[in-house]
Amino acid sequence: MSKMRQDAAVTTDRRSYLWLALGTVLLAFSTGQSSVAFAAWLAPVFLIRFFRSRRAGRGYLLLLLALYVAYAVAWRSAMSFDIFEQWIPYLLLVVVMALNGSIPFLADRLLAPRLKGFAATFAFPLAAVANWYIYGLISPMGSFGTTGYEQYSNGALIQLASVTGLWGLTFLVSWFGPVVNWAWERSFDWAKIRRGVVAFTCVVALALLFGGLRLSFVFPEAETVRAHGVSLSDEATGEAPEDLYTNEAAYRRVTQELTDLFFEATIREARAGAQIVLWPEQATGVTGGDLDALLARASRVARERGIYLAMGMEVRFFDGEQEPENRLIVVDPAGEIIIDHLKYGAAGISGIRQGEYVVETADTPYGTLAGIICWDADFPSTVNQAGRKGADILLVAVAEPIEAVADLHARQSVFRAIENGVSLVRQDAAGGWSLTTDPYGRVLAAVDNRRTSERVMVAQVPTHRAFTLYSVIGDLFAWLCAVGFVGILVVAVVGGRKSAPPPDDDVR
Repeated sequence: MSKMRQDAAVTTDRRSYLWLALGTVLLAFSTGQSSVAFAAWLAPVFLIRFFRSRRAGRGYLLLLLALYVAYAVAWRSAMSFDIFEQWIPYLLLVVVMALNGSIPFLADRLLAPRLKGFAATFAFPLAAVANWYIYGLISPMGSFGTTGYEQYSNGALIQLASVTGLWGLTFLVSWFGPVVNWAWERSFDWAKIRRGVVAFTCVVALALLFGGLRLSFVFPEAETVRAHGVSLSDEATGEAPEDLYTNEAAYRRVTQELTDLFFEATIREARAGAQIVLWPEQATGVTGGDLDALLARASRVARERGIYLAMGMEVRFFDGEQEPENRLIVVDPAGEIIIDHLKYGAAGISGIRQGEYVVETADTPYGTLAGIICWDADFPSTVNQAGRKGADILLVAVAEPIEAVADLHARQSVFRAIENGVSLVRQDAAGGWSLTTDPYGRVLAAVDNRRTSERVMVAQVPTHRAFTLYSVIGDLFAWLCAVGFVGILVVAVVGGRKSAPPPDDDVR
């Protein structure tokens, strides 16, 4: 861009550094460990204002610095991961996050001045959705941390996910910032901004109205199944020996003790009325040579107790020829294995064999069951298979090692229930929340395993799914946003004006 064009794109504002500071603070609270809902709406308002008031080159460098500081503060819990526990890997991670987060701001800064009227407000949200969606497809972390998840507390608004998936929320939250700036550049003159503000307000109001009506017309589910999630206390698990993963004898001894305890808990819960019993992720372990014996035992218990038994387990091979496996195996009351799921989410970066991006389902008298493991739930496109296959209940085995991440993950998993119209039964080990929701994301049961010694969750789970448009069209909205962004890019570059216009009255 030439100097003349750069000057034309600059919005004069003597308080630009104040807006940069305010936007940085709000961004730090809008994501990561805090994820405050209103901060996610407001942070882009001030960061966009700052960037538009500076020359593109220098402004971008300052914006990158602000994003870096905000993300470094917001995501400091990531240092608890093994791969980020040292400062250098963590700081490099934040560089990637800042560069990725800057893309929508860069798109707005370069394209908005070339677009006419209210159309300029779409550059940022379209870029945000396209960016987060593509990132989620290629990242081993999936959609973790995507804008929109922080709206979890607004039960009516997040029902939008049943139509557009998470991406509709990403769009709405991201759209607010450029709309405010569009009005700000017109001095908030109501005569000039009326039509644009009304248009934005109507869209948000329709989303809230839809969600409110969807929740209002939910009738109590007549048919339910009793699901129990079981995890062991810290006293029962004890400390693992240092040579656990190098000494096969030690591994067998420890995992056999865990296996015995989990089967004892399973029988106890079956006697208490459980029809489905879910273990957490890697509840126990087994060597490849002992796997058949463990499955035979599970088959016998499920048959004798007449239950569906869903077991999270690690399968480890000490011959060095195979990577460990992180599996969720579901056995029916006839003793047959009906689901055998290998974890795919973040598995490759944790030294575990990478599973296929597939969600298995099984028809039962209690509806169609589907099962996944922990980080798998951060991949909306894959979990959408459960919705397309008509699943009624989604079982999720979890073992969260980090408290801050555990809270985020628990909230984010609820979006998969809303998107696909399934009931969610999520059992964590010791580090976070076990919870059950209905197909609308309403919590039916919850246990904070960090603050209780009896880590058992009991819930009456609806056995019928709720229809969602997302389960039919999948990520169509995200693709439309990507196409829309390409469209405005073409308009801005080829047919757009060359410099920023004076404020006008029209919403075009």
